[in-house]
Amino acid sequence: MDRDAVVTGIGLVTPLGMTADRTWEAVCEGAAAADTITRFDPDETAVRSQIACEIDGRPADQTVDDRMMGRYAQLAVAAAAEAITDAGFDPGEPSWTPRRVGTSVASTFGGLSEIEAATGRRPSPRFLITALANLAAGHVSMCFDAQGPNRSPATACAAGAHAIADAVADIRTGRADVVIAGGTEAPITPTGVGGFDAMRALSTRNDEPERASRPFDADREGFVLAEGCGILVLEERSHAAERGVTPYAAITGSGLTADAHHPTRPAEEGRGLQRCLERALEDATLDPDAVDHVNAHATSTPTGDAREATALQSVFDAVPPVTSVKGALGHALSGAGAIESAIVATAISERTVPPTVNYENPDPECDLPVVTEARNTSLDVAVTTSAGFGGTNGALVFERP
Repeated sequence: MDRDAVVTGIGLVTPLGMTADRTWEAVCEGAAAADTITRFDPDETAVRSQIACEIDGRPADQTVDDRMMGRYAQLAVAAAAEAITDAGFDPGEPSWTPRRVGTSVASTFGGLSEIEAATGRRPSPRFLITALANLAAGHVSMCFDAQGPNRSPATACAAGAHAIADAVADIRTGRADVVIAGGTEAPITPTGVGGFDAMRALSTRNDEPERASRPFDADREGFVLAEGCGILVLEERSHAAERGVTPYAAITGSGLTADAHHPTRPAEEGRGLQRCLERALEDATLDPDAVDHVNAHATSTPTGDAREATALQSVFDAVPPVTSVKGALGHALSGAGAIESAIVATAISERTVPPTVNYENPDPECDLPVVTEARNTSLDVAVTTSAGFGGTNGALVFERP
């Protein structure tokens, strides 16, 4: 018997909102979250890029524990609480079977701010449980009594998509009936910003931060670092039907590939991402012309966006409408693919394609139908792409359930 994975709950904590509804509304309104860094004084670190997409304050959810959780884990626990409630679950009720509930929550940097705070000092007894990258998944499992498979991919900017792909596999193979899946990152620290700044990967449009992240635009010159978390509750389709729940979308295909090319530069002509998307569509048993919308990785870097555009042109005879929400939300690294998966699932449910903020000057190297204003339309199939340092790629196929 086929065991299909459907999305029944969504939770988001992002620079544009502490909930999924607020984030979705702000993205559709064309808001941009980038501003001058406040988490630390960028003048003291001599970074060229002094802007980021920060979350205002800390999650207020009662399950968040400042003493036991690093910031990245706090974001994950808060988003998971929202997603579980949104799915109609109560971990104390009979429908929540702990041994059949898994967690798959990605993070690469983990507790970077906690690591920096402990550098040069004797660590506290709680240091490791606030710093290790797998503790977002660990804390989520403990807070919500999820005793099934537990993992935390650390595959850089593709990790969120990989965590969701792994969760789909858990459901398909019968390892779990429900999986709390997504990605989280809190990298806005002197080391996080400084590292990418030293590579000249970040935008230096410090005088116009809200216009700095420009996916596919001819004037793009680097990405804007962000923090954030996206969590999906994935559920086996018949399990959701027995509860009387209407899913947002089904995840019917996934693809994972390696460029095997370069630590930071994507493969020529985006071949690795091309193969990844082709594999995801093959897994979903869909032809490319069935796709109505692409949520692109598109971080706003000159080379990355151009090679992704070439990959899309290679997969599709006619590329469907394309959006990158990083113009609004910046790039949350391991959180990005999960946040964007939540956006795609919502787009299918709401029959709305969100806009790409700051796309103003078309680039001949990125000849794509980029969406610039929210568009109401029927979406039956949408895909999302992710790519990370090390040449790692991920793609997911979402369908109307």
